[in-house]
Amino acid sequence: MKQIKYLFLLILILTSCSTSRNTLRNTMIGGLSGTEYMEKVIEWTPSRQNLTARTRLELNTGSASPISVNANMRIRRGEIIRITVAPFLGIEVARIDITPEKVLAINRMNKQYVELGFGELSSMLNTELDFNILQSLILNEIFIPGREKLSESDAEKFNLSPYGNQAKLQVKGTKRIGYSFFTSATDGRLEETVISLKGLPYSLHCRYADFTVLGNDVFPQSVEMQSEGTDKTYSLSMKLSRIRTDSDWDAKSEISSKYRKISIQELLQLIIKQ
Repeated sequence: MKQIKYLFLLILILTSCSTSRNTLRNTMIGGLSGTEYMEKVIEWTPSRQNLTARTRLELNTGSASPISVNANMRIRRGEIIRITVAPFLGIEVARIDITPEKVLAINRMNKQYVELGFGELSSMLNTELDFNILQSLILNEIFIPGREKLSESDAEKFNLSPYGNQAKLQVKGTKRIGYSFFTSATDGRLEETVISLKGLPYSLHCRYADFTVLGNDVFPQSVEMQSEGTDKTYSLSMKLSRIRTDSDWDAKSEISSKYRKISIQELLQLIIKQ
């Protein structure tokens, strides 16, 4: 009986894999089969180790006027996302460091800082946000939650379907949260990422536009993140310029003993008052 059970399980697994492959094979996108298209999208997705850019940030919290600031952004894959504000003769007045372990915000003008674990931030936002997901959103990459990097063998982990002039890629097997990616049917570039709560109207849309040449491929100069389904629409706009892949910068941050630690609530109140 055990042998029959194991044989039955093996048949189910093989049938499932075969069905997945056939579904991709029978889908046509941009003149390619689904399997070929998915493998190309993954192959063309760059895995940049470093990215630097000048950025114009505009945060809309649903209040009367948005908050705008010019900043520098630096990313080192798997290590840090850093945003610094230095409006006066290049003198830094504020810094946000996001690492896989924590978020650190430093206000140098008032000698204050906020520090909280990434897990705590995820709980506050009531979502399964992690460093790799945020990194992929900014770096214009498709991803699978919990994975640091994709390979061509991951093609079968996505459902694929035509969507106008785009292709819609959906990560399979997720429970609470859905991950969808909309790529160009002609060249495979990622044009929009949608993270949504299943069965609820809440979602985060990240849209990419104004692509420019960066190395051997392209990168968006416009990144727009916007909530949908909420009472108020929250959005973050990033307009990038001077985009480089420089690695000659220090990823460490030190906090002076003269700085006072404040809570995230205090920081948000300061931002809202601006």
